[in-house]
Amino acid sequence: MNDYLGAVVPRRLRVSASVQLAGMRVPARAFLMTAGLIATGGIAITLGADIERAIWSTGGLILGGLLVTEGRLWGRSSREVITIVWRHMSRRQRLRLARPLVTLPPEPPVAATVMPRPRWQQEEQGR
Repeated sequence: MNDYLGAVVPRRLRVSASVQLAGMRVPARAFLMTAGLIATGGIAITLGADIERAIWSTGGLILGGLLVTEGRLWGRSSREVITIVWRHMSRRQRLRLARPLVTLPPEPPVAATVMPRPRWQQEEQGR
């Protein structure tokens, strides 16, 4: 192959596998996970599991898996968000609510304060 036809692949180029379904590209990881859970639910139903319970549990697992693997919140992956929330919930509560001991000086009476006049009123009086 000619050296002039080659190109250096950028480091941060991320190529992810995808599957095309009905003219739409779907991430392969999400497709395989969903298809596997649907197949597992179908097998459970044929082996005698309760149909409604199998449908709800399979649907819940599919939604949960899609949220964890493909979801994005605040520009972070769902796994990062879950670890941040878990770390926050598992730490000891160090912050305690307490009343601040702040005393404010008394306000001066309204009549004692002199309001300066606007500049345009002062200029008209000077003429």
